[in-house]
Amino acid sequence: MKGHADAGGNGARRPVRWGVVGCGDVVERKSGDSLQTVPGSRLVGVMRRTPGLAEDFAKRHGATFWTRDAAELIAHPEVDAIYVATPPDSHLEYALAACAARKPCLVEKPAGRSAEETRRMVEAFRAAGVPLFVSYYRSLLPKFQQVKQILDAGRIGTVVSIDYRLSKPVGKDSWRLDPRVNGGGGFYDLAGHILDLFDAWFGPLEGVSGHAANALASHDAEDVVALSFRTVGGALGTAVFNFAAARSQDELVIEGLWGSLRLRALDCWSPVDLEVRVERASKAPTALGRSVRTLRKRLKRPVTHVQERFRFERMKFPHRPMVEAIVAELEGGPARARSGEAALRTAQVMDAGLAEYYDGHSGAFWERPAAWHSLRAQAARSADPSQRGGYALSPEDLRLFAERGYLGPFPCDAPWRSMRLPERARNDLHVEDAGVFSVCAHPCFVDRAAQLLGAPGVSLFKTRFWVKPSHSETPVPWHQDVGAKNGGYLADGTPTPTVTAWLALDDVTRASGAVQVVPGSHRRFFGQYQDNIRAGLENSGALAEVDLEKAPYLEAKAGEFYIFHSWILHGSAPNRSPARRAGFNARYAALGHELDPELHYVKLLPRS
Repeated sequence: MKGHADAGGNGARRPVRWGVVGCGDVVERKSGDSLQTVPGSRLVGVMRRTPGLAEDFAKRHGATFWTRDAAELIAHPEVDAIYVATPPDSHLEYALAACAARKPCLVEKPAGRSAEETRRMVEAFRAAGVPLFVSYYRSLLPKFQQVKQILDAGRIGTVVSIDYRLSKPVGKDSWRLDPRVNGGGGFYDLAGHILDLFDAWFGPLEGVSGHAANALASHDAEDVVALSFRTVGGALGTAVFNFAAARSQDELVIEGLWGSLRLRALDCWSPVDLEVRVERASKAPTALGRSVRTLRKRLKRPVTHVQERFRFERMKFPHRPMVEAIVAELEGGPARARSGEAALRTAQVMDAGLAEYYDGHSGAFWERPAAWHSLRAQAARSADPSQRGGYALSPEDLRLFAERGYLGPFPCDAPWRSMRLPERARNDLHVEDAGVFSVCAHPCFVDRAAQLLGAPGVSLFKTRFWVKPSHSETPVPWHQDVGAKNGGYLADGTPTPTVTAWLALDDVTRASGAVQVVPGSHRRFFGQYQDNIRAGLENSGALAEVDLEKAPYLEAKAGEFYIFHSWILHGSAPNRSPARRAGFNARYAALGHELDPELHYVKLLPRS
């Protein structure tokens, strides 16, 4: 698309008139007013589905119209080019619509949920002869232009190795952790920026292989990915992306024969450090290769290392150089913005890293989560087939549970010995410790919990280690685990029924402070039951009619567990024995009862 004369006939080129599909947070923070203020560019229309938000964005950024209908925006006669800034699951649909309207298109990264979706875009735009761009904008920023200049000038010599490490603690639960929407997890959301830089600096990557893993049960997406590759110039590279880390790290090291570059590659403004090895001149230079002796002397010359740091000013809107490059290209200038073809190469690299994890990162892979290598999917496949049906409760078991509110002890067939007691009290380790999760997800718990709740599956929502040191004097007061932070409330205001599995990690006896329960007490509530362990039921007189002296002790051997209705009245005495008393509990609600907004639920299906 080349600029054409203004309608007024004065020969001036009309600006590229943009329409934005999905004028949300990314456009606000990254593009800002660039679409309106870059010379030769103008923002004319925006679309967003949420009522009022498109109008608000349009008025603040000077757009002339707004809509909730993407088709209306794309077809609008005043719109010359489309910017698709929605979540990735709709990128393909909107990009192909822009292509059909023969309008150049800028698509947010990642372009598609897989290389297959990206390829469909690229092929459609190529066949139509319409430009396609993807918002991998970093290569146009001064910091990364400086890196390319250093590499192209050969200041560090032939590049021999590339090593990148990105570590980030787990992010907030959002569509970016949902492969159905995003095509993957944190890796698929951010790694493309780094891989696109490699493509821009070194050319297409070759020999790519990779492995991915899911370390956190809070989501099913990959959160650790390791890639290896080589460049067309022969350098070998590795890149590790860890989104389950304890601390953040962002470091790229490019090693050459004569020096190295170090930088934070995800960060757009931090410094770039160059170190170059320099030989000090000898008193009498000799020709290399004159003799073996001469060569040895040359190799023994003193060497010094020269360091240089490059600094960069922060840019308010980092998309601006990209918008400038796209507008210039649409007006007939050189191609500098990242094209659909470049984005496809990056998508193919990411596919190589995720293919094993998702059992193929193509087609509608997001519709077959049972085939993924997530913690939940692996737990569902790990049960011993000979045990299928082995955890089914009998009608008598179900009758006893309804009457008493507890069952057990049962042997724990999960790898409970692999769980490590945390050094300090921490709840809900199942969402960040694969060993804890594998125990909670075992069918010896899940199958029984589902039967007792009368549900097709359960949602694990709370775990805790309980440790009573020897000769301790701290009791657990009588209480019921009900309501807020214990499953929440149903629509009619009644508490959500839940069950708790209590696993002995040490031998538990009456002397060491075994849990006591009041049979049948799960059928009513006592006093200020909503306060749980702080309810003060004994002091308030709420238990005056309860014969606590007859409450049975749930004694167990290490590796045995009880399962009880969470509403059952229970407590425990101090551990006055010479041995530690450690236990672990996991709490489950029925599928469909994920009602407490403060809890993180992990859905599990029985395997019996």
